[in-house]
Amino acid sequence: MSNSASASTGRLSKKTLFAYGCGDFASNLTNTFMGSYLSIFYTDVVGLAPAVVSVILIIARIWDAVNDPMFGAIAERTNTKKGRFRPYIFYFTPFLALAAVLTFTTLGGKGGAIYAAITYIAYGMLYTVVNLSYGSLSTVMTTNPEDISQLTSWRMMGTNLSSVILSALSPVIMGAISGSDTFTDRSYFITILIYAIFSIPLFYFVYANCKEVVKPVNEGQKVPLSMSLKTVVTNKPLMLVFLMMIFAMFAFFGRMGVVIYYIIYVMQKPQYISIFMSLPSIMTIIGIILTKNYIVRWGKKKVTAIGYIGAGICLILIYFVDPTNLALMLILHALYGFFCFSFPIPMSMIPEAINYQEDRVGIRTDGLAYAATSLSTKVGNAFGPAIALLIMGAFGYVQNAQQTAEAMQGSSLAATLMFGICYLPALSPLFFYPLNAEKNAEIQASLDRKRDAHQAELAQKNK
Repeated sequence: MSNSASASTGRLSKKTLFAYGCGDFASNLTNTFMGSYLSIFYTDVVGLAPAVVSVILIIARIWDAVNDPMFGAIAERTNTKKGRFRPYIFYFTPFLALAAVLTFTTLGGKGGAIYAAITYIAYGMLYTVVNLSYGSLSTVMTTNPEDISQLTSWRMMGTNLSSVILSALSPVIMGAISGSDTFTDRSYFITILIYAIFSIPLFYFVYANCKEVVKPVNEGQKVPLSMSLKTVVTNKPLMLVFLMMIFAMFAFFGRMGVVIYYIIYVMQKPQYISIFMSLPSIMTIIGIILTKNYIVRWGKKKVTAIGYIGAGICLILIYFVDPTNLALMLILHALYGFFCFSFPIPMSMIPEAINYQEDRVGIRTDGLAYAATSLSTKVGNAFGPAIALLIMGAFGYVQNAQQTAEAMQGSSLAATLMFGICYLPALSPLFFYPLNAEKNAEIQASLDRKRDAHQAELAQKNK
């Protein structure tokens, strides 16, 4: 077996897996905080109308539809001694941290909305550079199916651990700075500054320990951008993963972006923000640990379907429950978090889809393929809260005020029922996903043979 092939099939160390998990922990130090608090920062601190915030979020995602594939194509055509993706993590991490801090600064007067749009779009672009590069590493660190699943599991552990810590600590930090349950611009600024600073060494830890070893079958072949794009959009498994993640991420991030309104204005329990923001993430970690063995036993599709159905039903039930029933609300939020155990699974399907298309057409598109699925996450992260805010505004939401019964109904509808229903359409693309463990093993064996043949051919030419 060739050196590249043997290197790619060697098992990853625990340190490497841990380092990879630190990458999503680092990403979410700023991104989870932004997903949870940016909307209410814009409406209740900056003073922007919900409709204006929705426009900012949507414009940013429209630009991402261009920016993400563009950078994906650039990254996978990069060729350095450090790899295709790692250099971007090294050079752009400090700029990502700076952009996160600037997003939570305020500019008074009529320029507030323009400044908010510019800083948020800049953050999104830099997040693409760093996080897309980080995510793409999982497709080039190993070809071992078990290690690929382990990478995804460690990544989601990092995601949920950071979510737990941020959800529990952020209200405490901001409350201590502001001196009350009403958070000030200074409390948001200092909190994001702390998280941004901590994210930098974590990303560098990823850079130092996660190496790129998987090379394309036809390494060195120059592939036109049009051919790469065609390879991605005609990749049936990848497009099905993209669709299922669009629905699931819309529901997941949409709820995350507006649940704080539900806690403050519908439940009227701002003192419980830490509990209700962190409990689902804690239960997701427990869910991942308890169900990871069943993924192999039952298959990815079945376990993912159970998670989507369970999460959707829980949010729908929350809408019909009395929001003052604290015990029942805690139980349903805990169950919702548990059923989110399914979220790492589609991420582990991305390397499968990349291998499928490389075996079929001989072109490997790690960067563009990951850009497509990364875009689904960003679309959910923006359009979910954007549509929820539009609904809240239509029902009469007024920032920093006692809400009318109609406004509270709108906030409840936007934060629970709408997103609960949105989990269910994700089942359709999941049903048609064609790959399983047996097919993946056949594809990997075929790729290994092709890589060996290509390396032998190169060796022969160099004699």
